[in-house]
Amino acid sequence: MIAVIGDSETASGFRLAGVTKVYECSTDNEDVTRVLDNLVRDAVAVVIISERIAAVARNKEKIRAINAKKSGVIPVIIEVPDKKGPMVDAVDEIGLLIKRAVGVAIK
Repeated sequence: MIAVIGDSETASGFRLAGVTKVYECSTDNEDVTRVLDNLVRDAVAVVIISERIAAVARNKEKIRAINAKKSGVIPVIIEVPDKKGPMVDAVDEIGLLIKRAVGVAIK
């Protein structure tokens, strides 16, 4: 199952694409960590989250905690750009996930 956490425009786009578990949140919304907890508990395989929402400190900490606790690769948490475009990120979360799963860094 796929779930999406994003702003209203991102959420609308994924709804149009057929995703049913869509959560509209803003960067100042404190419900994101609760939604992430619920999605992990419900064993959602892929969580797509807007980069700007994921960049909020408490959300970033929650994503790292989820990635550290999981025994396999599920849930895969993917950060996607919103309508404002991609953010410059110093840490490549997908690269870290691949390195953890495969055992080598892919450049």
